[in-house]
Amino acid sequence: MLRTLIAIVSRPINSVFFIIGSLVMFLVLRLLPVYEILSNSYKIPGLQFSRKWDIFVEYTLTSFLDVSLNEQLLIVGFSLLIVLNILLFVVFTKRHAKFFHKKSLFASISGMFLGMFGIGCLSCGVLVLAPVLTFLGFGAYLGTLSHYALAVSYIGLGFVTLSSVYLLYKLSRPLVC
Repeated sequence: MLRTLIAIVSRPINSVFFIIGSLVMFLVLRLLPVYEILSNSYKIPGLQFSRKWDIFVEYTLTSFLDVSLNEQLLIVGFSLLIVLNILLFVVFTKRHAKFFHKKSLFASISGMFLGMFGIGCLSCGVLVLAPVLTFLGFGAYLGTLSHYALAVSYIGLGFVTLSSVYLLYKLSRPLVC
């Protein structure tokens, strides 16, 4: 599996996608929590571009150094693993395109995006789980998810890792009837 991973990532187009995609995903993960602060700051009349840039850098990059090591590892880990998972999925889809039907390809792609957003965003997972838990009578326990948000994030990181390892396993084994 390691040889397969090296062969996939060593292709120039894949390595460029991996590096640029990881940087973009890092910025997205850093911007999501402070989006409202940035958008409200940018609405201030007469604010110069240099000050807007300073606010952007302060809230996205400088504040990254102020958070705990756990949060830094989670952000970097999610940035790298989500892009790696997307890259592996694209390679898997290209290699096995003739075996996919239109419905199964759509189901695979939609399942990957739903899984990525459900795992990557704690609030999205809560929004999906809240009606189900409330229907079952467990609505009072939703507060515990916020108390254990770091553990839930590490579980999500584990799921993305397992998904990437499974895709690597499937890519390293040829199709055999």
